[in-house]
Amino acid sequence: MSLASNNTQQQIEQLKRRLEVLTEQAESELRQRLKEARAIVTDLEQQLSELTGRPSASQIKAADPKRWAPVTDEQLEVQILFVLQKEGIHGMNAKTIADKLNQNPVRIRQFIKKHPKVLKRIGSGPGTKFFLP
Repeated sequence: MSLASNNTQQQIEQLKRRLEVLTEQAESELRQRLKEARAIVTDLEQQLSELTGRPSASQIKAADPKRWAPVTDEQLEVQILFVLQKEGIHGMNAKTIADKLNQNPVRIRQFIKKHPKVLKRIGSGPGTKFFLP
C-alpha cells in the first residue's frame, strides 16, 4: 500500500508542477498579447490624432495638469523654500503649497512630517501655517 500511495503522491506533485508551468505560460502569453494590443491602440490613436488634428486620449491624459510630477525630497525642499520665500510672507498651509507646486497635498504633508526642521510651524490642524525657518 505504501508503494501505491508513494506513487500517487509523486503523480500529484508532477501534476502540480505541470499546472504551475502551464499557468506561467498562459500568463506570459496574455502579457505579450496585451503589450501588442497596446501598441496597436497607440498606433491607431496616433493616426486618428493626425487625421483630426486633435490630441489623442493618451496625449491628453499625459498632459493633464492634475497629474503630479514625481520629485525627490531634496527637490521638493528647494521648491517649498522658494515658494515660501516668494509668496509666503504671511505663511501657507500644506494645501496651498501643494497647489503652488502642482504637487499632491498628501505628498507635501508627508515631506513636512518627515523633515520637521525644514519649516517653521505655527498652529495645528487645518489652520496650520508654515513659514521659512
